[in-house]
Amino acid sequence: MIVKYDLFSSSLHRNVTIHMYLPDDYMHSQKKYPVLYMFDGHNLFFDEDATYGRSWRLLNHLYALDTEIIVAGIECSHVGNERLIEYAPFDFYDPEFGGRLPGKGRETMDFIVHTLKPYIDHHFPTKPDRANTWIAGSSCGGLMSLYALLAYSRTFSKAAALSPYILPCATSLLCCADRVHVRHPSRLYLSWGAQEGDTAHEFVHETALLMELSNILLHKGVHLHYDVDPLGTHCEEQWESLADSFLRFLTQ
Repeated sequence: MIVKYDLFSSSLHRNVTIHMYLPDDYMHSQKKYPVLYMFDGHNLFFDEDATYGRSWRLLNHLYALDTEIIVAGIECSHVGNERLIEYAPFDFYDPEFGGRLPGKGRETMDFIVHTLKPYIDHHFPTKPDRANTWIAGSSCGGLMSLYALLAYSRTFSKAAALSPYILPCATSLLCCADRVHVRHPSRLYLSWGAQEGDTAHEFVHETALLMELSNILLHKGVHLHYDVDPLGTHCEEQWESLADSFLRFLTQ
């Protein structure tokens, strides 16, 4: 079952549309469910909602999952560069998108942790503890998932970061990883593809940065699972191909 609703974010100063998957019998089963928070909620379930006309088609993968969960997909702003800004935990520079952009990732996380999660835990049958609260996303959402596991590990115990867009703010992310305390246990599914960038050099650079980040996380006791695809591209079809793998990882 998919339900959609808007929730006002005082930190982002707008209504945020939530695309939520619920087990079909959730109202009568007497069960309580883990919750997976996901970025770009409009891209998760239906092609007609997706930005580029192709969603993750996540429903079939959730139906096939052994563990029943709730998925709360957070729709980004579609105004100008606001998605990049809302999904950037730090200020960053990217000439392709007009130069220097301010990061509002902390405001986005404030909405998720202090508005959305309490609302969902109050209105739906969740397991609200840290062990059953997870986060995932791709591209800028993958970057935010990494940031959430680092800076909000009090709330999230597991994350999946698919094709994380880390190059513009890698230095800030590595500094954050180096200084924060990550609670135990914490688990991270990390995936990227060799065909995502414009050049092989970009893939090598991205891989080096992700390995540096991984080494920091491993020293902090984070359990990591890597999924590096030599043919992997930066698109919803690629991320759907990983759905069974990262969902199993999160529900283990």
